[in-house]
Amino acid sequence: MGKWRIPGGGLTVAVVVAAVLASCSGLGADGDGDDGGRGDGGRGDGRGEKSASAPLSVAAVERMAAEPGSRCPVRYDMAGAVRAAGVHGAVEDGSVEGELPEGADTPLAQSDGALVDCGYRLGTEQVRLFTVGVAKGYAVSVLLPQIQHDAGIPMDDLLDYAGRAQRAKRGEALLTSSGNVAAVRLPVTGEGDIALVLSVGEHRTRLSEEQVADLATRLASQARGRAPDAGPPAGRRD
Repeated sequence: MGKWRIPGGGLTVAVVVAAVLASCSGLGADGDGDDGGRGDGGRGDGRGEKSASAPLSVAAVERMAAEPGSRCPVRYDMAGAVRAAGVHGAVEDGSVEGELPEGADTPLAQSDGALVDCGYRLGTEQVRLFTVGVAKGYAVSVLLPQIQHDAGIPMDDLLDYAGRAQRAKRGEALLTSSGNVAAVRLPVTGEGDIALVLSVGEHRTRLSEEQVADLATRLASQARGRAPDAGPPAGRRD
């Protein structure tokens, strides 16, 4: 399978990630307690995943990360979301990679998580769409080094973002101060936490902050697993 690695951010970022993970070892700090309303007891039986309308589970993200395939295993229609957000430019599919925990000290291992990285081109800009699921803590916390890398924000901004990410409600797009990265906590079947992180461009983007937030929100509403024999969504090109 494709391999992806969280970019290095130095010791300070590693300390921030460790502190955030330690501070959010349990879910429900925002009071939503959202388990998708399905009561399947956690990562386990996958009954809700048989329905095309069911939210993702952490177990489903793990399976996708283990065998990501050649196209994004999460049912995103990037071209459709781009058009609906009023963004101009052709959309092209790029690389698809997955990551499972390796080593006891990695953020994925500490949170018992997995992620899928789907790449695209939007006009001349690179777009990366991460879907991360964790059994412990908050999914966005795992990607703090990636968020700092793509947004190019200073440590104070990253600390502020980490705090806001823990308080974010599901479905709420949370923008970085750079305006080119947005995270959304997703509905989840069972226990754990799942999030989408959208990165457009490098440190900046031609898109407005409203367009980035709108695009992330629309993609979040699409986030479902694909059936093994499902074809690509309609409208893959603008």
